[in-house]
Amino acid sequence: MKFFKVLAWFVVLPMLSACALPGFAPQSAAVEGESLAVTISRPAVGAKFEMGREVTVQSEAVAADGIVRTELLANGTVVWVDANANPEPDAPFIVAQPWTPETPGSYALVARTYDTNNVSADSRPVLVEVMPPAAQTVTDEPASTPPPPPTATPVAGLTDASSPTPVPPTATHVPATPAPTPNLTPPTVTPTPGQFSDTGLEPNGRFYEIWQELGAGQSRLGYPVAPASADRDYARQYFERGLLFWWDNPDSPDYIWALDTPAADLESGSSWQRYADEWDGDRKYSCVAAEANGEIGPVRGFGYLWCSRPILQARLGNPRNFEGGSSGNPPFSRVQFFQGGLMLTNPLDTEIYVLFAQGDWRRFTD
Repeated sequence: MKFFKVLAWFVVLPMLSACALPGFAPQSAAVEGESLAVTISRPAVGAKFEMGREVTVQSEAVAADGIVRTELLANGTVVWVDANANPEPDAPFIVAQPWTPETPGSYALVARTYDTNNVSADSRPVLVEVMPPAAQTVTDEPASTPPPPPTATPVAGLTDASSPTPVPPTATHVPATPAPTPNLTPPTVTPTPGQFSDTGLEPNGRFYEIWQELGAGQSRLGYPVAPASADRDYARQYFERGLLFWWDNPDSPDYIWALDTPAADLESGSSWQRYADEWDGDRKYSCVAAEANGEIGPVRGFGYLWCSRPILQARLGNPRNFEGGSSGNPPFSRVQFFQGGLMLTNPLDTEIYVLFAQGDWRRFTD
């Protein structure tokens, strides 16, 4: 791996607040800390919406280590998720998330955001009202005065003179029975396909086969944003609950992806993050815990990341094997970025990992 100096910096985030509205006390929709904050900028506190109509909730999140994803919650239930495919330190992550309320009542809207350490923060709730749809009154056009009903004239052989005069039925307007409101259960962190524009690029080889299997340009990956970057050094190391993957980025800094999963077979997972390789080449081991794992203890960039991120260390667990990779010799790794994620190869274990922008990932055989 290349040597990079660790940049030391401290961030103090400004206080974030929402404007006061007539009839409401001033209220901020932000939760603040030294390194993580999220704010809902719209809708305003006390806003009223009609049931069944889509509402746009806009929020802005920022973290010293970069934002991974933002979830929208309505009364505690996740209704939409947007993931950041390119989390950068101190870079604001602004999303406009849709929500369609299905029942009237009061709702507390909360934006929950996660940084690259999987640390979360909630915005202060924005209270809104959902009203029933406006009543639709059916008005019949007034008819002209109807002529009097005809008097029945008995016809010999068909009716009796004593038969009562038939009275035409009175037309009664029966309103249509409204369709029952479906019992919709909002998705819980369920990624949804994006609508992507064709970039004119397609992946090649095994990347193309997997891309087609996932749904090609209409999948959650969308279209490639650049050709695959080939012949780059890489390294990987498996842990109890995931793996670390280092890639020699043509544009500095080099990247380390951390993929974690509760499944021992590493077939898929619901969480990944990308980090800059900040190892400065000073020490092989960066902490006692790494050295305590003996020969398979994470070293260099992997060790620095694993040691300096206690939450990541807890998620991944201890290493299961040695770090392995190209070390300047083929086969090298291929990485290709898409509108909704990326693909990367691990030639040592003949694997391809697909990382979706929503935060989940899948493993394929090469």
